[in-house]
Amino acid sequence: MASFSLFLRTLDHTIRKRWVCAFKKEGWEIRDFSVQDSPMAPANGAELALVEVGTQLCRTPAELLSIIESRNPVAVFAFAPQQKVTSSQIVSFLAAGADDFIFSNMDERLVVAKLKAYLRRLHPASEAILPKLASCNGDIFIDRYTRVVRIKTASGGDTELLNFTQKELDILAMLVCNERKAVSRENILERLWGEESTKVYSDCINKHIETIRRKLGVHGKRIRTVYGSGYMFT
Repeated sequence: MASFSLFLRTLDHTIRKRWVCAFKKEGWEIRDFSVQDSPMAPANGAELALVEVGTQLCRTPAELLSIIESRNPVAVFAFAPQQKVTSSQIVSFLAAGADDFIFSNMDERLVVAKLKAYLRRLHPASEAILPKLASCNGDIFIDRYTRVVRIKTASGGDTELLNFTQKELDILAMLVCNERKAVSRENILERLWGEESTKVYSDCINKHIETIRRKLGVHGKRIRTVYGSGYMFT
């Protein structure tokens, strides 16, 4: 799976914004074909499709089958608002070729978890892809597999930072994964040091954070100290 992307087809701008943000955190490429009758170029490499059904983009199970046959994705998730689809309709879309059916009001974290589960089962080699994530605005990209951090520069280009230690990379990834949410020092200790966390002083986390901020340059200020709690990536 040297090339991997998500095919997203929906008219719901709110859903698209939420899901695209969540997918970018994983470093996934997104092919967005959300305009009615827009041309759908053939997939380039492995692709997982998410298709909104019950709209003019895909009204019937037969139309879903047509999309599947034209793109040949590794897996297909059909989705719709829970209140707008019946059990018999869900059965029909699954019979037409959908691998799963999800509701569009589902927490995006569950959507990501489902996609990862399919990728692990269908393509074990995709483990090299799953550890990638990015901030919502795409200014910071983290590849935990190759230990590379890429940041946007003022000129609009990219700069790769290769000088992160494993612990620094893990802490940064944890903060970016929980963007705009406070992450406590205790949580960082437990997640990254496990049983050894009781032997690590919280000041150790502070020093790691200081180093991460310095290495990120102008982006370092996005890591805020939440007094009495921990840290937040904003």
